[in-house]
Amino acid sequence: MVYKLFPITEPDVEKYKALRLTSLKIDPASFSSTYEREIAFTPEIWAQRLASRFKRTFIASVKDEGGISETWVGMISVLGPSELIPATLEPLERAGVGADWDMYFVAGLWVHPEHRGRSLGTRLMKEGLEWVRINMDPKSDSEGKRDRMILLLVGNDNASGGALHQKLGFTNLTSMPPGEGNSYMSLKVA
Repeated sequence: MVYKLFPITEPDVEKYKALRLTSLKIDPASFSSTYEREIAFTPEIWAQRLASRFKRTFIASVKDEGGISETWVGMISVLGPSELIPATLEPLERAGVGADWDMYFVAGLWVHPEHRGRSLGTRLMKEGLEWVRINMDPKSDSEGKRDRMILLLVGNDNASGGALHQKLGFTNLTSMPPGEGNSYMSLKVA
């Protein structure tokens, strides 16, 4: 199978919605949201998820054997500093984490179980990391004196996810206590 990775925008909102809802049904423990919450979103909320210049969502897709039909099988969203919700940052700030960083956050890395084990998670993460490298966010340090750090939460019971992130250079953010079955990991993006 040949997989294609690409960023998506508002015109792809219905396909994105279908993939996101599928991911929440199949792996509910992997997300901080729920299927029940997101199925109730209005079309405007779904469109807002893809509208920001300071957030990027990448998709992994595969075509069927005849090359006619394309199926979306994985995704990752990366939020820039301007997209981070203050409540999300609060635990980090309390722990003294990130004051001298330009902080980015991975949200929603997911690959359909039928397509796992084919390096799609790694490829999606690399797309997200490259976007962080080149993204110009108004809340970033325009003089480039601060490091760009990308953070994520990984489930303590998600050994394969933790191993994937470690392989890419992420380390446990030891200054943050583990919370509700998750641990923070971070990576300096050069």
